[in-house]
Amino acid sequence: MSSEPTEVFGPLAEEYARYRPSYPGALFDALFARLEDTRGPVVDLGSGTGAAIAPLLDRGARVVAVEPNVAMLAWACRRFGAHERWIGAIAAPAERLPIASGRVACVVVAQAFHWFEPAPALAEISRALTSGGMLAIVWNVTAADEFTDEVRELIARYNPGYGRPVTLSMLATPSALASHEALIVEPPLEFLHERPIGEDAYVGYAFSWSYCGGALRPADRDPFEAELRAAIRRHHPSGQWSERLIAVAHFARREPRTAR
Repeated sequence: MSSEPTEVFGPLAEEYARYRPSYPGALFDALFARLEDTRGPVVDLGSGTGAAIAPLLDRGARVVAVEPNVAMLAWACRRFGAHERWIGAIAAPAERLPIASGRVACVVVAQAFHWFEPAPALAEISRALTSGGMLAIVWNVTAADEFTDEVRELIARYNPGYGRPVTLSMLATPSALASHEALIVEPPLEFLHERPIGEDAYVGYAFSWSYCGGALRPADRDPFEAELRAAIRRHHPSGQWSERLIAVAHFARREPRTAR
């Protein structure tokens, strides 16, 4: 199966919208404390089904979603299209933004930067940002424990060539961002948070992962699910637990543009 997000995530859009974790409010509070213009416009780039959109709208931003996967973008439109500060949705990749230069107060990239070609995507982001505008690259990373280690081993047996895209390495500043000449990059900020989750929700969550639901052969899905449920019952016999997450934010400000 292709690893292109425009292909992988289309069939997973419903699971993605229902089961992916949200982000802590403190992260968005920290972002808005840095914005020179808190009323937008803000681009949620690689928006998926819109997990980052609600906290942006709640803080007064005017938001446009940019996402290459039409099925996922449709979810975001259904969820937020009626909101008064919803600007709209654009089906486009991060590397070719159909946005005028110097017009965007903030770009948020939530759980998506690892799918981008870093150099052209950052070139487009820095072009679109206003002078002094903010970029926030955000990931939720699962804190490791015995249960999550067993889940990773299970996936590796069913999908031996898988590469887990989001790991604790996301806590470090992406190298392409750190070296970008037009962006002033802050040290990463980490926000610990938890969410309650149960057996069925965790199974749905697992099937939203590109290397799981997006990669398992049809014949492997049922036996994989059976083994996953068995692992859940060994580690969480009550069927309910708290998933521990680290939300990391990489904030960067667009260098002031010099007048010509």
